[in-house]
Amino acid sequence: MRRTLRLFLPLTVVAASLVTAIMAAPSSFRVRGPLTPEGATAMMQNTAVIAALLAVWMFAAVALTLLSGREIRYSSVEMRASALHCFALGLVAVTSFVLTAVVFSYLIPYHVGVPLLFALGVFAILTKIYGTIAVFHAIGTLVAGSRTREQLAGRKWLRGDLAMVVIGVVILGAIRLIPIAGPIIWALASVFGIGTALATKFGRREPWFLAWRAIES
Repeated sequence: MRRTLRLFLPLTVVAASLVTAIMAAPSSFRVRGPLTPEGATAMMQNTAVIAALLAVWMFAAVALTLLSGREIRYSSVEMRASALHCFALGLVAVTSFVLTAVVFSYLIPYHVGVPLLFALGVFAILTKIYGTIAVFHAIGTLVAGSRTREQLAGRKWLRGDLAMVVIGVVILGAIRLIPIAGPIIWALASVFGIGTALATKFGRREPWFLAWRAIES
């Protein structure tokens, strides 16, 4: 129980920060036609908002890695070992979230559907945050991770879970700034992350449901 609170309490705080930042962002930043002063201003606002969100992600990644570095590392290893499985599970999970939200919104009475919809939204946001941070760790490990124990022992920098996560945030954040490809790659990373979070049960590697065993006489 204490480990669960240790994992989900910072996730809840970070989720509130992310939702606040997204709600504060302008609704549209797309510039059409020739570049005008208004268009340049919109582009600057777009870049500033993305940079602010990336700063929040950096804070979230550092905080969660300091609190639950082992779980993040386990999820990162699982993602790199079974990437296709994690991506497929992420696609199924995202589809299930959307369909379940539709059911809660239209097919269940209002006083019952709203709390269920809120709980589903909180769970989806927490899953996305944890999974995306695991993606940061996996990217950092693939790019700057040591290949041998001797190489790791000889390093003074770029070692440890925190360094891998920070490198992943910087790399994926830089890609996110690319106009068209950036959001697509970030969305794919989110799918990978959601699938990894569910596949590893947030890095704990425990079964989601208890297995029933008959009592031996």
